[in-house]
Amino acid sequence: GRVAMLPGRRRGRAGPAVPLRALYSYRYRAEDGRRVAMAAGETLLLLRRATPDWWQVRRPGDPPWARPFFVPAAYVAEEDPGDSGARSPGTPGQPAGTGG
Repeated sequence: GRVAMLPGRRRGRAGPAVPLRALYSYRYRAEDGRRVAMAAGETLLLLRRATPDWWQVRRPGDPPWARPFFVPAAYVAEEDPGDSGARSPGTPGQPAGTGG
């Protein structure tokens, strides 16, 4: 029999939003003219991975009618509550090409 390549972690499609931490500050102007900004260290909720590069998120404190926004996937990291002790608390590596 064939084994379905499904992640065994989350069942169902609409699970709870995954908490993300912003690694870097980022701001841009959306196509509709809104200003979108996030601050390094801020917590965001991942709604969906729209593309490998852009993830749709919203803020935990936003009202339900607040529109989600997109952030660069490279600028955020998934918070894994069960993993807190697994990684050594060293200094995070510098992102490539920060001399600009």
